[in-house]
Amino acid sequence: MRGSSSMSRSRVLGALEKKWEVETRWRSMLAMHLKSREGMARLQQKYLEGVFESRKKSVENLERLVALTIESVKREGGNVYVAKTAEDARRYVASLAESRGVKCVIKSKSMTTEEIGLNDALLSQGVDVIETDLGERIVQLAGQRPSHIIAPAVHLSREEIARLVKERRGADLPPQPEAITRFFRQDLWADFKRAEMGVTGANIVVAETGQAVLVTNEGNGRLVATMPRIIVSIAGVEKIVETWDDAFNVLRVLPVSAVGRDATSYITVIGPRGMSRHVKVPEYHLVLLDNGRTGASNDPWLKDALRCIRCAACLDVCPTYRILGGHVFGDIYSGPMGVPWTAITKGLKDASEIAKYCVSCSLCLHVCPVRIDIPITISWIKHASGGKTLRERILTMYESYAVLGSRLPRLFNWLQGSRVSRRLMEGLLGIDRRRLMHRFRGGNLYEILGEKYLRRRSADVVYFPDTYAAYMDWSIGLLAVRVLEALGYTVAVPRTYGSGMPSIQYGFLSKARKVAEKNVEKLKSYAENGGRIVCSEPTAAYCLREAYPKILDTPSSRRVAESTWELTSLIAAESKTLSPSTRQPPNTYVFYHHPCHSRLLSPGRPSEDLLKRIGMNVATVDYGCCGIAGTWGMRRGAEGFLISAEIGRRVAEIILGTGCMEIATESSVCAQQLRQFSGLKVRHTIRYIAESLGIQSREEVVLNF
Repeated sequence: MRGSSSMSRSRVLGALEKKWEVETRWRSMLAMHLKSREGMARLQQKYLEGVFESRKKSVENLERLVALTIESVKREGGNVYVAKTAEDARRYVASLAESRGVKCVIKSKSMTTEEIGLNDALLSQGVDVIETDLGERIVQLAGQRPSHIIAPAVHLSREEIARLVKERRGADLPPQPEAITRFFRQDLWADFKRAEMGVTGANIVVAETGQAVLVTNEGNGRLVATMPRIIVSIAGVEKIVETWDDAFNVLRVLPVSAVGRDATSYITVIGPRGMSRHVKVPEYHLVLLDNGRTGASNDPWLKDALRCIRCAACLDVCPTYRILGGHVFGDIYSGPMGVPWTAITKGLKDASEIAKYCVSCSLCLHVCPVRIDIPITISWIKHASGGKTLRERILTMYESYAVLGSRLPRLFNWLQGSRVSRRLMEGLLGIDRRRLMHRFRGGNLYEILGEKYLRRRSADVVYFPDTYAAYMDWSIGLLAVRVLEALGYTVAVPRTYGSGMPSIQYGFLSKARKVAEKNVEKLKSYAENGGRIVCSEPTAAYCLREAYPKILDTPSSRRVAESTWELTSLIAAESKTLSPSTRQPPNTYVFYHHPCHSRLLSPGRPSEDLLKRIGMNVATVDYGCCGIAGTWGMRRGAEGFLISAEIGRRVAEIILGTGCMEIATESSVCAQQLRQFSGLKVRHTIRYIAESLGIQSREEVVLNF
């Protein structure tokens, strides 16, 4: 384990040293995400419902659909083979090539062939294997594996590609995309003409007709599927849909989520009756790969991952993937979706090696068109694989640290500011000494509010403060209560536990379950009586509304979830009294940072709308996660603070570029990151609302945010 950890840190440091590659990937992923987001905003909800239902139906009927596909392919005169393992699939294709005297195989882009290691198997028996997708061909020449499922060479610059072409193909090209593309188009044509076998993947397999569907932006896939005399399509069994209506549901959403376009350049249908330049219909083989998929379809934690349509939206939005890329944060399948898919195809141990790079920001769940809860699945993988570190165990005890800090604020504030003690904290607790820490106000919210709020059994709103507002800076909790009361709500504040997010984040699900049970028990009676549960911390709302029902799966947890609101979302939805305030200083230009969990919980932009309603000038940029991810970004060294800092510096550069004077947000940990790397004052959105209502003065000193 120690050797594996050391190797992992070395790989992270190696990735961080490639500054230009990190910058290229950051810009590329951000651009791809924005295109996808714009496209998905145009897409009608009925199409998302359609693709979800089609993929859900496929997973629930996997064995029946495999049998139907076999029947359809054979009926049309094709060959079909169901491979139980990657080795079975590899052996079938290699034996086919050998028996037919194949000397050259051309391929279209296929992650499934990467999964089974097909290229090496064919090369070992003397067969030339030529990737024809532009990105795949580039990484093949570089001797690398794809780093992104739809943009395999996204980590390479045009200058690197031009040098690679000169070294491997002897052509001296200018580092221009047009020249590079033109060269490969000409260079590959001879291979298209001489290949005896074409191997494709499949985005979809239609059971009722036995046909495979390719979705591509280059014409190579169609040439691979028509020019050789033998055509082999290799697809995971989860790619099967029952009907062409189901296939249309996938085709309507896939290109939009992947690249923001309503349709892709080429949709190619392959099967026993496929078109060919030969007079004789080519020999067609469909290889259906199981390799753990059937088992996963019966696993309550892994089965949802089988709905994946390989759009890569989760990779584009993932903060750690943007920095590390798929060669570090990935196995065959990379990024967020790569973790459950590695668990399915290679096992929990291999999956746990890359699961550590998931920061549980939940942006992947937010953008997934088929609603796969990747973060909670990864938490389960961490839980089931074991091997958690002492540092992670200590970080799950954050609430005990906060309670002690509330009782001894001067000591803890001194310890957090002392270089000597920070070095000790780094060694003992694993908290990086470079991380800016929040200061303690002293005391706790429950003492400040008193028994009236603790004992109140009937209320319009139940305030759930979480750890920061309860113990680190109770002024946030006090303002939340005062604002809600000023808007006409009766408020109860029962003594609750922290949300338990670090336990969820690091895979301590048994501990997280106990915390969830205690909090649900405290809150369920209010929810049953129609009270709204309100959180000023977005991650707390995420735990109550998204994580607890999945961890507990009880009626009470679902009732609490249904009653949970983010504070600003409730105010924006129900308050009609807020209006531009004369108390705000003129020309205050505020940048609003959208916390990750808020995107999932509060569609639209309720906090921005509130700030504008009270007269603030507001700017925002959708760059995604700020990179701290709670205690994850506090962790010592390469697999924590250093990655977090790379993200934080880039986010700060974007924010400072807007010319804003201060930052508004609701997340206490985001505030840490933004304060540290932007140097600007960060304030909780509730402070602006409190000032507009005359509850707090603008001049009041803010402890942290």
